[in-house]
Amino acid sequence: MPVYCKLAWRNIWRNKRRTFITLFAMSLTLTLMIAYSGLVWGVLNQLERNATLLGPGEIQLHVPGYLADRSIYKVINQPERIVAQIEQTGVNATPRLQSFGLVSCGENSAGAQILGIDLHKEKGVTTFHQHIARGTFLQQPMDVVLGNKIAVTLGAAIGSELVVVTQAADGSIGNDLYRITGILNGIGEETDRSTIIMSLDDFKHLFGIGDVATEIAVRRINQADDLNVLRDRIKQTVPFAEVKTWKELFPAVSDMIEIADLSIYILFFIIYIAASLIMLNTMLMSVFERIKELGIMMAIGLRPVNVLGLIMLETFFLSLCGILLGGLCGVTLSLYLTHAGLDLSAFSEGISVAGILAEPHWFAVTNIETVLPPIVFVFIVSFIAVLYPAIKACRLEPVDALVFQ
Repeated sequence: MPVYCKLAWRNIWRNKRRTFITLFAMSLTLTLMIAYSGLVWGVLNQLERNATLLGPGEIQLHVPGYLADRSIYKVINQPERIVAQIEQTGVNATPRLQSFGLVSCGENSAGAQILGIDLHKEKGVTTFHQHIARGTFLQQPMDVVLGNKIAVTLGAAIGSELVVVTQAADGSIGNDLYRITGILNGIGEETDRSTIIMSLDDFKHLFGIGDVATEIAVRRINQADDLNVLRDRIKQTVPFAEVKTWKELFPAVSDMIEIADLSIYILFFIIYIAASLIMLNTMLMSVFERIKELGIMMAIGLRPVNVLGLIMLETFFLSLCGILLGGLCGVTLSLYLTHAGLDLSAFSEGISVAGILAEPHWFAVTNIETVLPPIVFVFIVSFIAVLYPAIKACRLEPVDALVFQ
């Protein structure tokens, strides 16, 4: 075996120019695909994060039928007791109240979705408090935070007064004056265009409502826990509630992530098929250059299976060199993109998928799932590409090889 290894290593360096061109093509392809894979997974993770940590949470509880019309009369009673029960299953949970109203700032007005949150518990479920573009998050009673697009519609600025008018739960008109303390970064189309966030106590006072919640949002403490298992566990704890994961609440985003996962492998296949033509050409030319040599070796006893093994060893060494070089460059580039990111804000304000926004500054993810598949594809496609020249070499007749011109 060492003799075959030595012979295979010598053969791939017979034509150094061709070998270097092949290594360059393989390593460049691998570098770009590792970086691309990391960026795609970074964007998908951002979409998932925005779909959960910047809004609904990972699981939501409602009374049956609430999601059909989001009526303020379809509420969960004694939400604090329910939250305490849910948290015993190993999650963080927070009660919320949602309804609609008319808001105005100066001479401008707009319809708004009003969200009342528990300032303490909400921080364990979402990251609204960290997603402020300007100003600060809720700090005092009568403070409100606005989505970035509704702030533009209203011409609102930090410190401006906001008038909110709505129909209270008892049918009367609820209205009050609030101070704008913060404006959110982009989250999603619905949130950006219409959401007003206030404290749970301010919401209850505005709508004249008691100790109830329209929804309870949940987030895993241990991210390794299976969402479906947690959902079923919560259903057993709160049997009267309708319990759904974020994937059920946003099926389009969930489907997009699954499709993108598949598309990465399809793209790998297409690109590596193109790259494999270079490997095919390299090994085919190598076989043709050595036909007489192979004929002599077969004439003195080298069996076809040995010729096949020799060609495969050459492919292995060539692929290994390409993978080491491309893997090193690819991981380095991916790590750079993980920390510095790719800023596309000059070209776009971000992409929206099913109303969920992915910000224009993309950060890659560098882990075994983004690095290993491209490497495996290189090996598989390289060995598939070399089958034809290897079989051709195995079928050589010593006499024909010796007189080959």
